[in-house]
Amino acid sequence: MNRPRSPSLRQQGVATIELALILLFFMGLLPVVLLGGRAMLLYTAMQKGAHDAARYMATLPLQQMTNESSANDAALFAAQMVRDALEQTGPVLSRNLIRVDCIYTDGDYPCGTFASKPLQVRVKFATDLTVTFLPGLTSKWLPELVSVPLRANANLRYAN
Repeated sequence: MNRPRSPSLRQQGVATIELALILLFFMGLLPVVLLGGRAMLLYTAMQKGAHDAARYMATLPLQQMTNESSANDAALFAAQMVRDALEQTGPVLSRNLIRVDCIYTDGDYPCGTFASKPLQVRVKFATDLTVTFLPGLTSKWLPELVSVPLRANANLRYAN
């Protein structure tokens, strides 16, 4: 009977070198994967916050929607809803821009501008995720990766 032979010392050395090279490659990719996961988490929170804010604005009574001061107060509350949704994810984002508009037949305007009923409500949110890991390395090799732009948009039909 033939017994299985153990791999030679040379084969074990080659396998160790291959493993070291593969691990080096994957360790280099790890920050990119983590940044992509973080960006996806933030985008999901942004999209949910924008949708919730648009749903809140779309269900306002018509009297509040056509009154400029109460519509502005509701738009500020909707913008705060988006900020609160992002605070739950943890990181601090730079350059937050939240815009709440009502879409009428001839264009989009701030809510409460006209006395007529809007067709839709739109909440747009734009921010930049600042890349904080290895700033010296990313700014030299990938200057466009200083920040990752994230955008969310929700349009809902006005229901009242």
